[in-house]
Amino acid sequence: MRKLAVSLVLAGVALFLCGNAYAQRGASRTITTTRLAGVQETFEHTEAFSLEVGHEMLVTPLVASVKVLSRNNDGKTFEKKTFTGSARTDIPSGLAGNEYLVGKLMDGKQVAAIDVDLLKAQATYDFCRETNADLIVLPQFNIRHKMRTVQTTDVDGNPVQAEEPVERDGKYVMIVEMVGFPAVYTGFREGTPEDSWIKRLFKEGQIGNEDALIHVEETVSRTRQ
Repeated sequence: MRKLAVSLVLAGVALFLCGNAYAQRGASRTITTTRLAGVQETFEHTEAFSLEVGHEMLVTPLVASVKVLSRNNDGKTFEKKTFTGSARTDIPSGLAGNEYLVGKLMDGKQVAAIDVDLLKAQATYDFCRETNADLIVLPQFNIRHKMRTVQTTDVDGNPVQAEEPVERDGKYVMIVEMVGFPAVYTGFREGTPEDSWIKRLFKEGQIGNEDALIHVEETVSRTRQ
């Protein structure tokens, strides 16, 4: 009888340990969103084709033409398209297709700026996907903060309404309005001596905004915290 009791006790202990082991294994497989709530930052890198030429190899340059994809009903003039963000797959919940979350560039404790160039590049990429284009000809941008009205008080303690930028997860919500002519590269061919004028023109450099009579307006406003 004593041996039987000891056997029963050992069996009970074994069942208890196995039960705990099973519970622990089950718990280790369960990852809740609460435990991952603090994970916010991710990184993704995309790179296009690259050809690095060394001194031991010469490459015949390629020449191509740019073809604007859309024309107006008259068949002669080109149609300007408006970016909507319909091809985006990363739109945060509650935002429109042309709204982006943008991190702040900090200068100490003050917000110094936002990376406008990076935002323009992202919108251009999304615009090309949306229109099945290789590039956007003559793109124009209007980039601004998404604003909201809040109730606050002035220096005298009187209730007032004020506008402030919308933020989410420590980032600004930016609205990108963009228009342009979606186009594709076509007619690829090897360059010839008759195309040397292209190289001469390229060496002259890009035309500055003042020479091209392009007006760029940037507005920076700071609010008292």
